[in-house]
Amino acid sequence: MRSNDEIIDIINNLKEEKGLSLSELARRVNMAKSALSRYFNKTRQFPLNRVEDFADVLGVSSEFILGFDADSNKNDITDIYNELKPLRQKKVYTYAEQQLEEQNNNIVEFPKKLPIVGKTAANPSILEYGDVNVEQGSFEHIPEGADCAILIQGDSMGPLIKDGEIVFYRRQEDIENGEIAIVEINGDGVTCKKVYFNIEEETILLKSINEKYQDREISDEDIRIVGKVLLK
Repeated sequence: MRSNDEIIDIINNLKEEKGLSLSELARRVNMAKSALSRYFNKTRQFPLNRVEDFADVLGVSSEFILGFDADSNKNDITDIYNELKPLRQKKVYTYAEQQLEEQNNNIVEFPKKLPIVGKTAANPSILEYGDVNVEQGSFEHIPEGADCAILIQGDSMGPLIKDGEIVFYRRQEDIENGEIAIVEINGDGVTCKKVYFNIEEETILLKSINEKYQDREISDEDIRIVGKVLLK
């Protein structure tokens, strides 16, 4: 697999070959221009979960961008399985079934500790924010992929997320349009909102689920995506 710098160089070369500006590439992959700029400046790691989007726009395969031979490992698992004796094949099959069930349920079914990163007041109109004190919490049911939890204050995300509820999220800098995220504005604190990107205007719309709260549109340079909310 290529290094982060090599991946960025490949994408940059493909962008130039296609005659795309940074703004146009950002629009086509549905990403804020400021975020894309940081990847191209190599000040942040390229989000590997978005490689398919870039591959589609640039007309190549994701394997090419990442430096993999698409067919080199295609049959490795099957080949190894076929070489096993029947008793060992049964063990592999049973384990694979368990892994698939956990994946489909999207739940980790055992107690696990996660950092509870303070609390967030979910009202974007008055920009009240929660503290960022960190403590450890123990949970029996955690959505797969979650690595942090946060306490929600306020009803702007109700009825989906209630006042006083703890929600789980995965720390990541990029999300898709309309996904619920924990975001930070101007470094003052965090809030929980649905996020929509306006690529042309280089702004981000923070939207509540509770209709009594107004939407708020903010420059994408003033917002940092902390993580994607993972609902149970």
